[in-house]
Amino acid sequence: MGKRRPGRGRTVPAATLSEETRAKLDGLQSQLGELQDSLLLTGVRTEAEDITTTLSMLPTEIERLRTRGYVFRSFLERKITVLAGQWEEMHERVSREVTRHQRELEREADEVENALRVAMSGRASQVSRAESAVEALERKVKAAQSSVKGLYDTLQENVNQARSQVKEIAWLLDQIDEASFQLHHAEDPIAACKAQYMETKKEGPEGVLYLTDERLIFEQKEDVATKKVLFITTEKEKVQNLVFEVPVGQIDEVKAQQKGFLGHKEMMEVLFAPEADLSEATLRLRGTDNEEWARLIGRVKSGEIARERTRPKDEAAIEAARSAPTKCPTCGATLSVEITRGMREITCEYCGSVVRL
Repeated sequence: MGKRRPGRGRTVPAATLSEETRAKLDGLQSQLGELQDSLLLTGVRTEAEDITTTLSMLPTEIERLRTRGYVFRSFLERKITVLAGQWEEMHERVSREVTRHQRELEREADEVENALRVAMSGRASQVSRAESAVEALERKVKAAQSSVKGLYDTLQENVNQARSQVKEIAWLLDQIDEASFQLHHAEDPIAACKAQYMETKKEGPEGVLYLTDERLIFEQKEDVATKKVLFITTEKEKVQNLVFEVPVGQIDEVKAQQKGFLGHKEMMEVLFAPEADLSEATLRLRGTDNEEWARLIGRVKSGEIARERTRPKDEAAIEAARSAPTKCPTCGATLSVEITRGMREITCEYCGSVVRL
């Protein structure tokens, strides 16, 4: 895509120039010098290289996630294939445009340098002409950058989105590996985010909110101050424990809310069915969008998320729910509990016995 333009020699104004004119010419020289990298469209080149590198690495990273057991977002492989094909066609055109604009800008820069050289005489009209030439060059550089970026900005946005999705999944699996709870047999994780479980309007434990194809789970995971001196924390203890877990089938409603100054707090209120161990939960989500989470929970609850699976759910786990007992094996009472998605046990309301599904 071309070579770096050599640095230009600095011409010192004559000693007879006024301080004001000398300062003006020095400023124009500095402004031209700062445009050197821009003349080469260095930022555009860097972005193009980043796209190429990202598209070459993502297939391996996605394969690694599949190996670790992530079975959702089946669209990722095809998405990367399509993006790579689009970039292969586009990259050559981008390179040609970069080269063309670079040549034009370097010619313009030569003219600007000549104008500055002439302006060293100190004549006001020549200084003004040089100033206009530098400003015009700066505008042309920005226009060239915008023109080339316009060729690939949509593709770049989609590549960055795919990269973020892969990073989110990797983070989810890392959190699962470190979790204080175990996934059920054939239970598959879908998403996770940092969150705060609001026990009051202002306070509550910090941790991780997990969504699997069976449960909504909140795990406290934070460093809690154990000693303070003059309100300054001097000792901390890591606290990690399961706060709540509710089968997705017992989620009645999810409300996404914006609270706080200018709506900067991403709050999500989850209402649970009467048979759930918890009636409701208010969560402050961090680094994600509560409306997206509300929609995702809805897709899991409806079963629509299954369309994104790379392999089917374990039939044995499905059959276990279908063949749930209708009578309590301890007291013989008829069990009237409705089996919902994610339930792994039933508690007899008469004798308290727990029946595993």
